[in-house]
Amino acid sequence: MPTTEERRRSQRFPLDLPLKVKWSQEGEEGQEPGKVRDISANGVYFVFSHDLKPESKVEFYVRLKVEGAPEGGALLHCVGRVLRLDSREPERVGVAARIDRYRFLRPGEIEQGTVPEEPAN
Repeated sequence: MPTTEERRRSQRFPLDLPLKVKWSQEGEEGQEPGKVRDISANGVYFVFSHDLKPESKVEFYVRLKVEGAPEGGALLHCVGRVLRLDSREPERVGVAARIDRYRFLRPGEIEQGTVPEEPAN
């Protein structure tokens, strides 16, 4: 039986970044902040406070600090589906989601309220 590492199609990068998650399941929709734990070209693992079901649609935005990008970095927009959930932290749910498609947004393409908040220092 393959291990988790063997099933991954691309390298994961550990990150600790804020993200904004839009979700929909069973006719209900919402938007909440969360925190990226790791990301790859095909998937993401994040934590937030809503208990989603596998196959729920998720859309999320992550601001990446990229050398040469405009001040504030590049905003990554991803669309995908929930694969599994983990309860690892009190009142927080770990979500493993596949990324079906992604793109980098230009400043004029950013919707109001979709930019993740920077963590307070």
